[in-house]
Amino acid sequence: MSLLGRVFIAIVFVLSIIFFTVSVMVNATHINWKEQADTFKQRADDATRKNGELTELLEEVKTELAIEQAARVSALAALQTQLDEAKAELSSKEAELIALQAAHTNLVQREAETQRELNNRTEENELLRQQLVDARANRDQLFQRLVAAKDEYNRLQGAYQSLREREQQLAADYTMAKEKLDILGIKPETQLEAPPPVNGTVLAVASDGLVEISLGRDDGIREGFTLEVHRDGQYLGRVKVRSVRDDKSVAEILTSYQRGYIRPGDRVDARLF
Repeated sequence: MSLLGRVFIAIVFVLSIIFFTVSVMVNATHINWKEQADTFKQRADDATRKNGELTELLEEVKTELAIEQAARVSALAALQTQLDEAKAELSSKEAELIALQAAHTNLVQREAETQRELNNRTEENELLRQQLVDARANRDQLFQRLVAAKDEYNRLQGAYQSLREREQQLAADYTMAKEKLDILGIKPETQLEAPPPVNGTVLAVASDGLVEISLGRDDGIREGFTLEVHRDGQYLGRVKVRSVRDDKSVAEILTSYQRGYIRPGDRVDARLF
């Protein structure tokens, strides 16, 4: 194939492509007028139907509006009637208000008089309240004095009862001591130079050489008496009485006579037999 043939073939091919493109473009821009007409007809039908519906709705609204207007007129008439009644009632209330204002004026005057009377009563009440406070204070003082007196009375009553019991105990102790002294042949005027034949026990031992014994003034023990201490037949020593109470005494251990350690529970005798 010659070069010219090839050129013609190329030109034909290019022209074919151009014509194909043009035909495609023309086909793309083609309008289907039948479809457009159907569409416009459908829209017109819809608009006609919508217009009918709106017309019916308008008629219904007009009917409702007429009914509403009639109701409004009726309500307005009723309101006018209520207004007239309210005006009449207002006139009546104004008359009542005038009467109430006059009564209020009278009440204000009476209140002023009542306030003055109240002030006078308040002053009297304040005076009475102060007198009542003073009377309560005096009553409280008297009550406190009464309580104190009652407490003192109870204390004295208790002390009296204790003294009576102590008196009875002392009387019994005196009777018992007198019986013991009578048995021992000791009279009140008898001067004792030595302890009577009694015995007791050591109650406590101190570290300073003092001991506490169960013999006292009721047993005929006097200051200066000496007593013998022993345990289970073993002689332990001698003690000398330094102070005497009714039922016990305090004695000093005489170291020169001590033969053993003295402990609580050891026996104490006026003399060794």
